[in-house]
Amino acid sequence: MFDLNPHNLLDAWWQHLLMILVSAVLGYIIGYRQGMSAINKIEDHLARLGVELEKCRKSLVVVQPDLIVAALTRTDDLKLIEGIGPKIERLLNAAGIKNFAQLSAASAVSLREILDKAGPAFQIHDPSTWPAQSKLAHEGKWAELEKWQEELDGGVEP
Repeated sequence: MFDLNPHNLLDAWWQHLLMILVSAVLGYIIGYRQGMSAINKIEDHLARLGVELEKCRKSLVVVQPDLIVAALTRTDDLKLIEGIGPKIERLLNAAGIKNFAQLSAASAVSLREILDKAGPAFQIHDPSTWPAQSKLAHEGKWAELEKWQEELDGGVEP
């Protein structure tokens, strides 16, 4: 095919050895640089993921079971909601709605059903704003709630 020693030199073996050695060194350098480039990309990606993980850990809120039970069993003064008086508060408490969180989670339709079951004296009340008012109270946004309640008429927007 082709001759490795075309001039029939006796000391051509060292030239072959030198070519193999140079090829090996060049191959090693090229492979090393490409490998380091890939490693640097992976390390950068891991660093970004580490930052995101720390953000997630910092935003993680651990809720303890006793705090959940306390929040569910806590009783708020529902009369602070415009349109709710002592009798309606008793109706809501009897229906299992005892605090602002529970009232804010209730729909206006379910509140309307509670009032309808209580009789005609309660059917004149409109509970459409009660969940939104309760949400503000639950979040402690008292100034915003007070401002809104000044605009309401018996718990109803004019």
